[in-house]
Amino acid sequence: MSANNLPVLETPLLRVSRPVAACSRCRAAKVKCDGKLPACTACEKSNRAAECSSTNDQFARGKERSYVATLEARVERLEKKIAEARARRKSSAVLMHDAAEATPTRRTSVDTVKPSKPVSKRAARLKEDNDIAELVSDFGLLALNATSRDFYGFTSAMSYARLILSASSKNPLPPAAVKPLPPKFAATPIIQHYLTNIYTLLPFFDEAAFYRSLDAVYHLDSTIASAQDHWNVRMVLAVSSLAQSEHRADSMYQDAVGHVSAALQYKEVVLRPGRISGIQALLFLVQYAMMDPHHFDSWTLIGAASRLLVDLGIHQDPSRSTPISKAKLEVRRRVYWCVYALDRSTSLVQARAFSFSDESAHVGRPFHMPALSPKSTTQAMVFQQSFDAALQYFKIREIQSEWYMDLFQSGRDPWHDPYPYIWKTYAKMAQWFEDIPTTMLPSTRSFFELELLYSYVYILSPSARNPHIHEYAQRLIFEHCIAYASLLLELTRQPSNTTKPPITFYDAMRAYMTGRQFVDVLSRNMAVLLDPTPPSPP
Repeated sequence: MSANNLPVLETPLLRVSRPVAACSRCRAAKVKCDGKLPACTACEKSNRAAECSSTNDQFARGKERSYVATLEARVERLEKKIAEARARRKSSAVLMHDAAEATPTRRTSVDTVKPSKPVSKRAARLKEDNDIAELVSDFGLLALNATSRDFYGFTSAMSYARLILSASSKNPLPPAAVKPLPPKFAATPIIQHYLTNIYTLLPFFDEAAFYRSLDAVYHLDSTIASAQDHWNVRMVLAVSSLAQSEHRADSMYQDAVGHVSAALQYKEVVLRPGRISGIQALLFLVQYAMMDPHHFDSWTLIGAASRLLVDLGIHQDPSRSTPISKAKLEVRRRVYWCVYALDRSTSLVQARAFSFSDESAHVGRPFHMPALSPKSTTQAMVFQQSFDAALQYFKIREIQSEWYMDLFQSGRDPWHDPYPYIWKTYAKMAQWFEDIPTTMLPSTRSFFELELLYSYVYILSPSARNPHIHEYAQRLIFEHCIAYASLLLELTRQPSNTTKPPITFYDAMRAYMTGRQFVDVLSRNMAVLLDPTPPSPP
């Protein structure tokens, strides 16, 4: 297999519309750089992939970009412009003084000009929008400190919420799409669908705390509920409605758009850096974006959540000398592992680098203590969820993270014999699937089987470390792709309101990737694949 055929997995299926910074070769040649990792397209076409030194590549390896250095460079440029302006003003003043002595005083043309009109609100707003667009375009270049709370330099107050939503929004939500809060009896089955099918995999908030928010939102006294309460309830309704939607024209999809529009009314209070609740709010948006990529970009949102997580130090467990309650430690660990799982899932399907490395994090497993039941009237309807599915979900993400870094993100030099590593990882994932408890719901087990088959196809596919795949590996890819497509088709035929993990945009990306691999191996070696006698393993 030639090197030109490798980008099946290396090339991102969704490319960044504007790279963070051009590599040194593209910048010197003044050509467009797409910022693709581990080398941009221009360098690959000119056979200079090894010399590509883009900023993206440095960031992917964990090197921090210097925010201070960027500001210092801007200050230096501004000081230079000020000095030049002062020099021009001084020379102009000398010339005008000489001209005034040589000619009689007269009314200058400047005096006849009417005073400038004050800037209108529309013009000020237009300038602010341009400033926001410029700031969003540099969002990947400047390191954002999650502990900072204010933004200056705009005609009106700039907020973290506006910045994040400007960076992650694709198409605007329909105007006047806010849906009224449904009656509690109508909202209860929608909420229960979320808790049964989605919360069991990603429990980044406490179930008892959510029921307290639910009671507050539906209380007769409307002042009891906080902005966080409204956000939590509305986002659960939005994600759950979207999970039960069949297409973008049905009523469930319209309800989901209405609920997320209602939730965004509280964005300025909820989407705030410097606290864990801000990360939890972003995770709700990530879940929504995974099923509605038309309106939001999940990669931008999970990147922002990862940055907040690292800035707040949640990627490290507190030291034993730090006093912290078990309940707070439990929430920290849940949030970390949910961000970790979503970041790894997003990076794999979009062939991107992780937001943070496994080596930089050290967080214990959650679920060592039971959640507290809420002291409210809804206590009878609360039952504690089993977190076995979430633990298995975190485990497979850890395994995927390890082989994805080793095979696809750690370098471009081919290994002499990659198959001992591949078979070891292959067996590790097979053992993970065998260890899944027998009490797991059949639908959840099918969800994990899809993850297993997808991972099999991924590690067996060509990569920089393994550019030439063996005929035996091609045969396995062929069989696993068929099994993956059959199982996915079976799950999609089930009604969306049944008990099963939702089908997301990521599943469509995985189906596309496995389909490409299926066609690739079939077109290259059809005779061997269809031979009743399988080839010997390498």
